[in-house]
Amino acid sequence: MQRALMIALLVAGMIPGTCAFAQPFGPPWRQQPGPQPPGPPQPGLQGVYGFTGTAACLVAPGSSNPVEPSGFDGALQPIYPTSSFSNSFAVEGIRIFHGDGTGVVNGTSVAITVRPTPGPPPLVPSFPPSAGSSNFSYNFTYTVDGNGNWTATMVPGSYSETFVTGPRSTENSANTSNQTATIDAIPPLSGFISQDGQTLTGAHLAPIVETITFSNGDVWPRICHRSRVYINLWNGYQQHQQQQQH
Repeated sequence: MQRALMIALLVAGMIPGTCAFAQPFGPPWRQQPGPQPPGPPQPGLQGVYGFTGTAACLVAPGSSNPVEPSGFDGALQPIYPTSSFSNSFAVEGIRIFHGDGTGVVNGTSVAITVRPTPGPPPLVPSFPPSAGSSNFSYNFTYTVDGNGNWTATMVPGSYSETFVTGPRSTENSANTSNQTATIDAIPPLSGFISQDGQTLTGAHLAPIVETITFSNGDVWPRICHRSRVYINLWNGYQQHQQQQQH
């Protein structure tokens, strides 16, 4: 009897320090707070979501010594395989869905590049295995269908990345400042929305060539796979709403 009463109070949110279902609560993707702008219906996804994920890339930089083309052929194989290599990275960050089909991503990446790497000299590029980290951000647009699926597309020209550790940072004495990078277009990310809207998944559905351009002049075509899991940060959503009002 006592246990049944405890469970009932817990569900009602009447025990201090427990989940407060009695307080206003609900997944932001189902809420449209405030008056809605005129125009077509707004995408049904809104809020601040934290995410973690992994990725790996096949990079095809070509070569400047000897001169060989970069990029991939029609079968998605490096045109000049001798200089191709792979790296992988894990990410953590925040994805904000504004509720109007636009949003922003901010995150941190930790990457490793393992053997074999291009080289040895005089082949260019030529470098040893390494590790490093960076901070990145970009804007995106998104759509949601009626079946619990969502798709996000990076806004071209919005990607910015700054390396804070590793060979592209000032930890390398050859650099007077941390290198930066841009990506022409991260391929679309698609996934599922949980029934309560608190969890999202995301991944690329096809291998697509993207190009990363570094501030030191390196321009490297690559093909990456990425996967993400997102969880709704209700407090983060409230803080974001307050910031938008100021």
